[in-house]
Amino acid sequence: MNSHLRTACATLCLAFAFSLPALAQSQLDRMETLAERAGTLTNEALALQLPQLEGNLPSPDWDDGLRQAYACVLDAYVDASSVSAVDRMMDDMEAALEGATGESILNGEINETIGMPDGMSPGQAQALLGECGVMDIMMMRMAESGAMEIMMQQ
Repeated sequence: MNSHLRTACATLCLAFAFSLPALAQSQLDRMETLAERAGTLTNEALALQLPQLEGNLPSPDWDDGLRQAYACVLDAYVDASSVSAVDRMMDDMEAALEGATGESILNGEINETIGMPDGMSPGQAQALLGECGVMDIMMMRMAESGAMEIMMQQ
């Protein structure tokens, strides 16, 4: 193998190795945008069902803890399927959330259009949310905001 070919191969290998973390970061950023949008819509739906929740629902914005928890979920999705399968799932989520409202969440219109990445069942995805700490964070946020107490009184 001549030196130009070795250099070209080494350069391509390094570029690929460095692109993997960037790709993962890009997917995580994309997941953050989608999760925050879904959280906003969920809050709207909850407030439509229980008007007393208005102003007492937690922010859907991610913090470091939630970002780490979702990074765990994303890694498991990719491990169970592939990067492209997770991208397709996020494409579906983006399409489903476009023009969505709190009311469309209540009507179940969105849940029917979003699937899991190939190789991942809805049950596995739900378990991952628990294993990676997403559910604990969400429950803590609901308790801290007062929403949990309001919901328990109903």
